[in-house]
Amino acid sequence: MDKLLEIMQRLRSADGCPWDREQNFNSLLPYLLEESYEYIDAVQSENTKNMVEELGDVLLQVVFHSQIAKEEGKFTIDDVIKGVCEKMIRRHPHVFGTENLGTSKEVLKKWEEIKSEEKKEKPASAMDKVPRSMVALSRAQELSRRAAKVGFDWDNPGPVLEKVKEEIGEFEAEEAGSLNAEEEFGDILFALVNLARHKGINAETALSRANAKFEKRFRQVEIMAGGKPQNFTLEELDKFWEKAKKMPD
Repeated sequence: MDKLLEIMQRLRSADGCPWDREQNFNSLLPYLLEESYEYIDAVQSENTKNMVEELGDVLLQVVFHSQIAKEEGKFTIDDVIKGVCEKMIRRHPHVFGTENLGTSKEVLKKWEEIKSEEKKEKPASAMDKVPRSMVALSRAQELSRRAAKVGFDWDNPGPVLEKVKEEIGEFEAEEAGSLNAEEEFGDILFALVNLARHKGINAETALSRANAKFEKRFRQVEIMAGGKPQNFTLEELDKFWEKAKKMPD
């Protein structure tokens, strides 16, 4: 860790790298997102070597931001580490204290209680702490989760599934391409995300896996089509697809 901090300090120094010296908090944000997604890809593909590399890239971004903050007199990497250590100890009284919490559900409930107590200023809305920069699918799940925390939720998945069906019906009633159709389609997605939450499914992860599965199978279709799927009929491509589905994941 000390070596990494030394490298970053050198890169940002007057005789360091021009590109690294030009960066600021905002310019680095795309890289933080990119490295995080690349780590997620490595985890989902169970590629341990890539996990090590991509997790290092995520750590580099943390160090990069901390170095800029140190130069501007805002905070240091020590402040970042100290803060998260104190938070972990404070929010795990069943581990570092005397409280007895026997289930994950109890732990999460206590975590939220402590988190709420830590905030000196109470948010005006349950929605206030949901980052607007989150990808839409993840943000939808977090919005519905926070609404559920204050009682705005069904007790079981049944009514949620009915809501999905209702939204599909409303979408079908709209003309294709209209603004209302887009709105109703968004309502379907939101209802599906809510259903995923009720079923204990992370919607973002589920869609990522579906994307990966589709991509893998379509690549097989391309191979079976000799690299020119456009030369085949839909029926022929569908047969290739069915063969691709039977291939081991």
